[in-house]
Amino acid sequence: MSDTKNRVTVLGIGNPLCQDDGIGIRIIYDLHSRGVPEEVDVIDGGTSPDLLSLLNANIDELIIVDALKGKGKPGTIYRLEIHESNISDDSFSSVHGLGVLDGLKLMKKLGIQPDKVVIIGIEPEDTSHGLHISPQIESRIPAILDAVEQEIRDAILK
Repeated sequence: MSDTKNRVTVLGIGNPLCQDDGIGIRIIYDLHSRGVPEEVDVIDGGTSPDLLSLLNANIDELIIVDALKGKGKPGTIYRLEIHESNISDDSFSSVHGLGVLDGLKLMKKLGIQPDKVVIIGIEPEDTSHGLHISPQIESRIPAILDAVEQEIRDAILK
């Protein structure tokens, strides 16, 4: 990770050994192959991202891409904006295995939370063990990439 200020960081999260749970990682690799602007960092966060070690503390916007169960139809794309006001200051989890929201809480407490945090979540169809994304989710990859790339464009233009 560089010390230079990148305006946007895209963090893919997931487990590629559990079919659709790997969609965040898949999107990261597809973004790399398509190319991203110089001021954008694209990071494979794996299954338990330690935000403090993965992220540049000076970023403007963090875009997290992950499978998200929201009770919608498989392939539904959710956009959730996380604000300082909706990240509770309540107790933190153990430093071993911090979750994403716990990592954001800790970053807030340390005064290094990104200015804007957006989660692009994809409703999975199948998260059982397997190496392939389900056909339903695979067919949604172009739309997911479009949503992430639009978020990047909006962040860069502001």
